[in-house]
Amino acid sequence: MRVSIPSWELDLPLCVQSGQVFRWRQKGDHWLGYADAHLLIVQPNGNRWRIESPTAEQPAELFFHLFRMETDLKAVQHELTRRDPRWAEWVDALPGLRLMRWLSAEECLFSFLCTPANNIPRITGMIERLCERYGEPIHRDGDTVHYAFPTVERLAQADEATLRELGFGYRAKTLIAAAQALTERGDGWLNGLRTLDYWDAKAELMQLPGVGAKVADCVLLFGLNHMLAVPIDTHMWQAVGKWLLPDLADKSLTDKTYRQVVEWFHDRFGEWTGWAHQYLFTAHLLRSKG
Repeated sequence: MRVSIPSWELDLPLCVQSGQVFRWRQKGDHWLGYADAHLLIVQPNGNRWRIESPTAEQPAELFFHLFRMETDLKAVQHELTRRDPRWAEWVDALPGLRLMRWLSAEECLFSFLCTPANNIPRITGMIERLCERYGEPIHRDGDTVHYAFPTVERLAQADEATLRELGFGYRAKTLIAAAQALTERGDGWLNGLRTLDYWDAKAELMQLPGVGAKVADCVLLFGLNHMLAVPIDTHMWQAVGKWLLPDLADKSLTDKTYRQVVEWFHDRFGEWTGWAHQYLFTAHLLRSKG
């Protein structure tokens, strides 16, 4: 299946390298990635993309969902710069950046539980090893080529020693405990948080083992479509102190200052908060790499 997407509407490499997802990689002239348990094979050709999948009947629909292609990106960028002119610089530098939306909130949760005190290449490797050990195989042309993300039930029964051998360290115990806690809450509990007020949903998530404010906000924003979430890690905290709120530059990130930043975004951007966060975060991430 081929779909036409102007280059300014989607910069796929930028999106998948900006810390929003972890199971996408370039292979030759195409990209391999996941939308829930489905493998997507995406090949760019000018302003057109060929989208295939060995498992999904409608791969383009999954692709469009993941990258929020129903959203008018120009309208988003206009709204951000209207509400705060400082965003014009980052919008101009990142014209094809989109806020991604996972199909599986569970996969989003367990993936971001791997992120504290970690970096993207190491996180990616950990998740791939987790899938190979506990996930179901995905077949292509009769061969096993990839593995789906493990189910919550499978993770709840995982062996801590095995996870440590896979490089999870102290996160091994947390991952299992979180899976067991989610299993105890029953099917639908996590997705049910979509209907709660942002602050209430965040409080519920933070009752799970290993889920602090930042991980909770990542799951809320990317996995549960809570557009008021503001994940704050080291990059985001530095960007806020340097470019937005200089009074916080010499302060530590505490519960109080974290909430102060979130409320600042809410006051300034309202429903566009999640988008504003992603442009600021990605701009600082790329500058730190450069």
